[in-house]
Amino acid sequence: MRIVLLTLIVLLAQAIPSFAKCKPAEICEMMKKLDHFSILNTCPDSGPSLIKCRNVSENTLEELPNPSFVDNGDGTVTDTVNKLRWLKKGVLKKLKLKDSLAFAEAETFAGSSDWRLPTLPELKTLIYSERIVNASGKKAWINPIFDDGLGHYYWTTTTCDQLSAIEDRYQKKICQQGKAATWLVHFNINAVFWFHTNQEKPHSWLVQSLE
Repeated sequence: MRIVLLTLIVLLAQAIPSFAKCKPAEICEMMKKLDHFSILNTCPDSGPSLIKCRNVSENTLEELPNPSFVDNGDGTVTDTVNKLRWLKKGVLKKLKLKDSLAFAEAETFAGSSDWRLPTLPELKTLIYSERIVNASGKKAWINPIFDDGLGHYYWTTTTCDQLSAIEDRYQKKICQQGKAATWLVHFNINAVFWFHTNQEKPHSWLVQSLE
């Protein structure tokens, strides 16, 4: 009888996945330090708990009109529809959000000093409908007029208190970090996700308003 009980215990222990150990309170605590994807990697079944950890305000993302890009020949590209001027190439320098904001403010590229980081709707206008060769000669999900190599991910100024839920071509993303996190666009995989603002991982793509 003891052998049978021991066998059942072993089988049950093996049947319980490792993420079952992640309790709701632990998941909520993890949210203070980790991004959504890192938590899901540690606790793959944590999605429902993530939603319950904090109330989510599901504001709707206001998409901008389809852009029309013109290469200015000076390292910048103008969107004549949305009245924006972009750097043709992203700045591949990993910075915290506050440092990226300061970098943009201090930039004087192409005779201008009013560069800034884009909002999420603005940066999404650079996404292309297919993975295609861009100005770098390599493929990414970015309008081919721009130069982004194989595709990188970039800061936006749209924080999670402004927009806490978004759905891209993969899945619905939930961010419950308020002003402590902001949304990014990843041109290698055509995805939108969020990072904590104190993480030195994303790059910067600068833009300026023409009006």
